[in-house]
Amino acid sequence: MTPNLAWLDRAACVGMDDRVFYANGKHAREQVKAARQVCAGCPVRRQCAAFAIQTGEKWGVWGGMSQQQLRQRRRRSLPGTRGKTAA
Repeated sequence: MTPNLAWLDRAACVGMDDRVFYANGKHAREQVKAARQVCAGCPVRRQCAAFAIQTGEKWGVWGGMSQQQLRQRRRRSLPGTRGKTAA
């Protein structure tokens, strides 16, 4: 089933360079912070994060969530893993 992506047209990042959301190098923390600021006022932030979690997106900032936050949320949503954390 193809996900409904109609929400993308209302995203705060429409028209922005995608590289803003993919931190890299020695300035990665600052890049993530800047990306999260864009997401902070986005009307579709929840849909964006949900899409990234559901599709297993491994890279970038989605819905204001860092790669680590997305991984943690994804683990919590897997059957039989509620409340567990990785060692």
